[in-house]
Amino acid sequence: MNTKDQRTKEYRDKLNEIEKKLKGENRNFFKDLRDYLVTSSFFYDEEDVTEQTYNVCLDLLDAQENGQNAEEFFGKNSRKLADSMIKNFKHASFKDSLYFILLPIGIYWIVTFIGDFVTPGALRINLLEYFLVAVLSLVICPFIFWVIHKSVYLSENNPVRKSKVIQYLLGTIFFACVIGLFLLINILTPAVGVIKLVFPYDTLFILVIAAIFIGWILIKKEQALYSIIPYIILMLLGGVLQRTPVMHKLLGDNNVKFLIVGAVILGFLIDVIWGRVILKKLTKEEK
Repeated sequence: MNTKDQRTKEYRDKLNEIEKKLKGENRNFFKDLRDYLVTSSFFYDEEDVTEQTYNVCLDLLDAQENGQNAEEFFGKNSRKLADSMIKNFKHASFKDSLYFILLPIGIYWIVTFIGDFVTPGALRINLLEYFLVAVLSLVICPFIFWVIHKSVYLSENNPVRKSKVIQYLLGTIFFACVIGLFLLINILTPAVGVIKLVFPYDTLFILVIAAIFIGWILIKKEQALYSIIPYIILMLLGGVLQRTPVMHKLLGDNNVKFLIVGAVILGFLIDVIWGRVILKKLTKEEK
């Protein structure tokens, strides 16, 4: 973790501690403000956003200790306050912006790589398919932030804001549509610029890519991605089984297929369950 990331983490940790001291309407006011600021854009400097949010929280805590509430201190229109803050945010560096652009693309590509690796035969990399996946991921990630950003200050009577059930259903439908789009790309994309890797080069290639990705997750301590590690490992094992003739002889073709399907299902279940646990933990830390 570099110095800038360390400072950002320190501001975030202090902010989380101070936010816990806010009470009632003050806490609700600040939660909406914070969510609105954090989801304002990929391309603002994270340290600057966190520092300014931290300073606002300090001011609100001081006002609370002096007997004032958020509306008395900042005014009733918290969205106006947030918009004025956003205008003064520093833009992220080119390096940070590139990181936010490439991260979702890299994750989708690696998952697609490993999914292709599990299928029988030589590994085929369809360059057009990977390009379309990259374009879709670039559209989806900012869109998710935009939707969350716009939903923060919905009317209190809005059914989406009032009902957790509606929020869950809309989220489920949205992500089902996203998965459907990726599947359509996989099924309908014509074979253009296909690179073919045969055994053992396909296995070596995938193992190196997976090792780099898992190593990056662990070194960078990307907690939100920890749950995907067992899924990747089990998918890799399935792919290796698929491509190892001696395993087919020892276990039989049908048993190898059952083991691969079992590995994929188990990896997916671990990813979903562990992912929910991590998400709840991270959410609690933010409160």
